[in-house]
Amino acid sequence: MSNYKYNFIIITGDPGVGKTTLTKKLVSNITHKGVKCSGFYTEEVRNNGVREGFDVVDLDGRRGCLARDQTLINGPVRCKVGKYAVLVQEFESIALPSLAQNEYIKPHLLVIDEIGKMEFFSEKFKQNIKNIFSDTSKNVVLATIPVRRNDTLIESIRNHSRTKVWTVTRENRNNIHEDILKEMKLALNID
Repeated sequence: MSNYKYNFIIITGDPGVGKTTLTKKLVSNITHKGVKCSGFYTEEVRNNGVREGFDVVDLDGRRGCLARDQTLINGPVRCKVGKYAVLVQEFESIALPSLAQNEYIKPHLLVIDEIGKMEFFSEKFKQNIKNIFSDTSKNVVLATIPVRRNDTLIESIRNHSRTKVWTVTRENRNNIHEDILKEMKLALNID
């Protein structure tokens, strides 16, 4: 980690505004600078234009179900958000290994898209997030969080002294990446 003030680069914004698209663009840019990246994205799953749920995809391309429309699930649903059943074990099987720290690879960017309600059904994930965003953390992190969420952990990330928050809107989503990329380069101590 550099001595730069911010090492937690946080993207927030309304659902569907383009946080994941922006995150992917930033990761692509930073990877081309020779930075090793690990972590995961969440992606919508659509069938004939209808959203059926969400997948978790690590940066090596391994994919698992995060959530599916409850009507597509056989059997009882324990964890749910709105009409979606959250598949905690499948989420953990992809997300948790992708967050394993490799302290020996520098510079390194940890990507977490998203830290939200569905993901927080996993207590193991929640504990990982607490560790990643601890005061002793040396991680450089690019993460997305909901714009509104009454959760103490998410608010502690948003308000952490080493966090820089960027709010994505429909108006700025096509040009905000350059400013965020500058912050990431400073945090990673690269040109």
